[in-house]
Amino acid sequence: MKLALDYDETYTRDPLMWNWFCQQALDRGHEVWCVSARDQKDMDDPIMTVGRIIGADKCVGTAMKPKRTFMWKEKDVYIDVWIDDSPEYIVDRDY
Repeated sequence: MKLALDYDETYTRDPLMWNWFCQQALDRGHEVWCVSARDQKDMDDPIMTVGRIIGADKCVGTAMKPKRTFMWKEKDVYIDVWIDDSPEYIVDRDY
């Protein structure tokens, strides 16, 4: 599975739990991405925290673009499971 974990107000609410979760997912063969509505230039904190577990290249800022569409079009990655405190940022709000 490809899993996407939001950073602000999701990962940041309990970093130790999410670090454990991410490591468990990786150990079981899953792929974990940190997908944030932040601009990519503002991804230093995610890269220095969860990025140390999942890899800096797996920390993506969408610059407020819908996350699902961004991951498909910009990264050619289809996410199976989204973990996000604000799911409205995952889908195109124009639908």
